[in-house]
Amino acid sequence: MSELEILKRDYPNLMKLFDDEDLDERRYFVVIDPNIEEEADEADIFDPTEYNWMIFFPERVKETLGDELFGTLFSEIESLGIIEDILDDGDDLFGVLSKSDEEQISNQVMQILDKLALKRLEDIS
Repeated sequence: MSELEILKRDYPNLMKLFDDEDLDERRYFVVIDPNIEEEADEADIFDPTEYNWMIFFPERVKETLGDELFGTLFSEIESLGIIEDILDDGDDLFGVLSKSDEEQISNQVMQILDKLALKRLEDIS
């Protein structure tokens, strides 16, 4: 099964909202990277000893969801049971402390995006 097929199966609302066959990987919706001290420009944003992951949302996600729904992402992510601490840099980037791995965090965040996409679809229909 291709990544696009998996996305359509697991996150149907999100994929309907974007409806673009070129958006065939999770990284087009959310980027989750380890916060590594050697990467100085990113380490300046979040102290790697306090936040071991960085979550970034591409501009297309903010634009498509709209400011109001996008603004709820912080509290939605903060409420996940796998997140110990979170910090918003105010510019679509979050520092996160979690014992979970990238895949687990990504799945949870994509579920949140799918839920918000459903709300957006309801708003525009």
